[in-house]
Amino acid sequence: MAGYLLLCPGQGAQHPAMLDFALATEPGRTAIEEASNAVSIDIARRVREGDDLFEPVFAQVCMVATELATWHALADAIPAPDAVAGYSVGEVASWGCAGTWTLAETMAIVHQRARLMKDASPPDCSMLAVTGVGRDAIEHARGEAHIAIEVEEDQWILAGRKVDVDGAGVALVASGATLHPLPVSVPSHTPLLATAAEGLRGWLAARPGRDPDFPVLRGVDGRTLLARSAAADALADAVRQTIRWRAVLQEVAERGIAVALELPPGAGLTRMFRNAGAVEARAVADFRSVEGVAAWVERSA
Repeated sequence: MAGYLLLCPGQGAQHPAMLDFALATEPGRTAIEEASNAVSIDIARRVREGDDLFEPVFAQVCMVATELATWHALADAIPAPDAVAGYSVGEVASWGCAGTWTLAETMAIVHQRARLMKDASPPDCSMLAVTGVGRDAIEHARGEAHIAIEVEEDQWILAGRKVDVDGAGVALVASGATLHPLPVSVPSHTPLLATAAEGLRGWLAARPGRDPDFPVLRGVDGRTLLARSAAADALADAVRQTIRWRAVLQEVAERGIAVALELPPGAGLTRMFRNAGAVEARAVADFRSVEGVAAWVERSA
């Protein structure tokens, strides 16, 4: 086998059935129970009810729980990946999938991260996806809004105070951009969360963990990380700095990885990799069973 990249997505695709794949397996059910105990939240019940999937704290908790539980459902049926990459909050899950922290420890980390970010967030903030324009147009129009994520040459996520993001949006539409408001009220990956980033850095320093079982790609610059000692800075920096997903795509290409598997709930990263070319990408959401995923990985990776 040539190997594959494991992808841990960020927020945006939450839905009430997002745990179904994991809950159909014994390891997945056990993982969800452990995740729930770690954060004192009945995650499966709240996901099924579906009424607060985008609430700032539970959104992060349910995303990481879904990704970890799905990985637990799959891990004994498929080989370990050549590397793992996490988009936004998915970067927390990526270290958990790589074994740096136990499932319970990883859930405690994402719970603390989410609370720190919510508490540090100014009121009336928003995030906005922008497509169809390049960096020059973004820099010219963004004003006091921040570039939260560099997705592709013509795809960006802006974040900041809503008045600033809305103003940037008006200018960008005039430049030919297409706008997609995101259901996120915390200005992730911007200097507005500097206090949360430093709080997380200090909190993580007290959680030793161990070196990852496979390489983790760092969100802010795409670098390959091989040691637990790099995890705290990687996760803290990502709270306050721009995520350069383009750099992750470039690192994947340079490593010669040609297959990617995205954990639930959605397939947004799969579409990004397909659009970038040279990588055969599938989402677990495309499959009905662990056996189906395993057969595809065996055939493709």
